[in-house]
Amino acid sequence: MNRTRIVIATVAALVVVAVVGGLVWWQTGDDEVRQAGSCDGASYTLESDREDDTTEVSFEVQAGEPGQTWDVRIEHAGETLVEGSRTTDEDAEIDVDAYLPQDATGEVTATATEGDRTCTATLSAG
Repeated sequence: MNRTRIVIATVAALVVVAVVGGLVWWQTGDDEVRQAGSCDGASYTLESDREDDTTEVSFEVQAGEPGQTWDVRIEHAGETLVEGSRTTDEDAEIDVDAYLPQDATGEVTATATEGDRTCTATLSAG
């Protein structure tokens, strides 16, 4: 009887792992592109994620301290989507989003500059 319970518990655990793993794979799929790196004491992540009828582009910079002002620009195929200054929050982060049509192709480039520090990331939108 104990052996049967162990087998049933093991099978149930495997089913849960398979279902959760499948959902995570299904949610991220091939529609998400990501580039991450570091630059002059900061780190960055640039992501594009296709959802419904749009592609969301998200650029996050983790800087050294809260209250820093960064000049940020996100461009797609030579067109400026977002441009302006952002101040790092209490977690020393800035997060900037832009949106493209779902069928957009070409490169997305995001640049953040603070003083003489510059973080630049590029990825394919399509």
